[in-house]
Amino acid sequence: MENENKRAHQKLNEDDLYYKLKEQDETIIKNIQPPDYACDCHGKYCNGFPVNVNPVLMEKIEAVQGLVDHPVTVISGVRCEMQNKVMDGSNLSFHKLGRAADIQCDTLGVDGLAEIAESVGLLVIRDYKEGMVHCQWNE
Repeated sequence: MENENKRAHQKLNEDDLYYKLKEQDETIIKNIQPPDYACDCHGKYCNGFPVNVNPVLMEKIEAVQGLVDHPVTVISGVRCEMQNKVMDGSNLSFHKLGRAADIQCDTLGVDGLAEIAESVGLLVIRDYKEGMVHCQWNE
């Protein structure tokens, strides 16, 4: 399929939303650091949590897990600036805010998992090349 070779770089929001949410989260979210969401740099560039994970994002992903019969795996959670560049992430990636996670499920394809994530209120980007779903919380 043509979609299998593409990596999705879609814009889900305006630049000003990124900075508004960054400021908001820095003032209210404290010390939320579940290991599954740690930065993929594995300590090469940061301590694993340059920012905290948004609790609503985690709740929504847990809700996805509750609707699926098999484990949902967080492939990429929080990212530091350097790891985001290494992974070819957007300059305004919500991974850098702790408001995005890429997930996978061995028993569901990208479209099925994306539909479930959308049903619990997450914004999604389907990444057919990597076989995962980018999930984002913007509120």
